[in-house]
Amino acid sequence: MKRKTTRVEINADMETIKDVLNDPTQFITNWPYVVRVNTREGIEAEIMLPRFIFKFRDTYRFTFHDGSNSHIYEGVGRKSHLTAVVSLREWQKNVSAEIELAYKGRGEFFLGKTLEMLTEGIAKALKDLAESMHSSVPATPTVETALNVDFSDPMSVASFLAKAKMVHSGLHIIGEGKLLEVVMELRGNLRDDVLYVSGITQDGTKSFKLLLRRSQILAVEYRDSDGTRTVKVDTEPRTREALELVSKVEGAYMINVWVPVGGV
Repeated sequence: MKRKTTRVEINADMETIKDVLNDPTQFITNWPYVVRVNTREGIEAEIMLPRFIFKFRDTYRFTFHDGSNSHIYEGVGRKSHLTAVVSLREWQKNVSAEIELAYKGRGEFFLGKTLEMLTEGIAKALKDLAESMHSSVPATPTVETALNVDFSDPMSVASFLAKAKMVHSGLHIIGEGKLLEVVMELRGNLRDDVLYVSGITQDGTKSFKLLLRRSQILAVEYRDSDGTRTVKVDTEPRTREALELVSKVEGAYMINVWVPVGGV
């Protein structure tokens, strides 16, 4: 079994950090190498660990355990076993987190550096999410917060998601030009005006982010082999550009839908 450990200082109070850790779906979604997350029956995450020319992919069913100052995310896959343990330490006004990652299974003798990067990425995700929650007042997103989400800035997105909740996660087949129809169907009976929708293909080569207010596109980002393009809709020409990007989304995507906690 391979084990990797790292430690990170977090500029947030203990309760805020625990709030992040006690939402395992959101926390795991922000780990590096996570291709998709499914919450239909518990928490399932598909993780692809690259090393040299190889890619070790497995789907893990996670169970979550929490104690007073430790949180355990145990993932059992078809070919491997992955466990992350987060231990918190508080001294005076400083909080540190130690992340220990254990991996057993296919490719474990080749994955030392990759597991080290995964461990450090988990630590960074915890730090970013906790600090963005800690520094944000009020705790509930406003319309202005949603309008100012910058897809090109990971901290801006993390700040918004830290104060939002996931209401849907699942695999969808999107027909040509049908993304907005799929999103409107997912909206269903939700009363929230603002939706944040993200999607990624199973091989991780294409992805999109979409911010909507009712049926209006506020911003869209699309990534494929040609690169990443982002459009914030503030003029009529930008609206046309956004619709062009949306029309590129086609095929099988793992889609997550988020809404601001308490609405906007």
